[in-house]
Amino acid sequence: MSHHTNNWPARLADWNRSGLSIAAWCRNNAVCYQTFLYWRKRLDIRRPESTGIFLQLTAPADPEPIALECNGVFVHVPSGFDPGLLRDILALLKGA
Repeated sequence: MSHHTNNWPARLADWNRSGLSIAAWCRNNAVCYQTFLYWRKRLDIRRPESTGIFLQLTAPADPEPIALECNGVFVHVPSGFDPGLLRDILALLKGA
């Protein structure tokens, strides 16, 4: 059972360096397009330019959220919540 699984990190690195589209690289290397997509997803390999920019998010120093229980359903409400949305949620729970 030789599926060349150990070669996939190297193959993906080769595709990454090539600058070719996936389809073109697969044609040039006699690789099934779907197999390529499977291994790229499994090994989570992406081109550097396709990765996003990471932003550091800091949670504001808000007071503790409110915790509600209605008919065995727990609702956690953060400070600064949307009152209209909470009203809609509670109306849904009441009708359930």
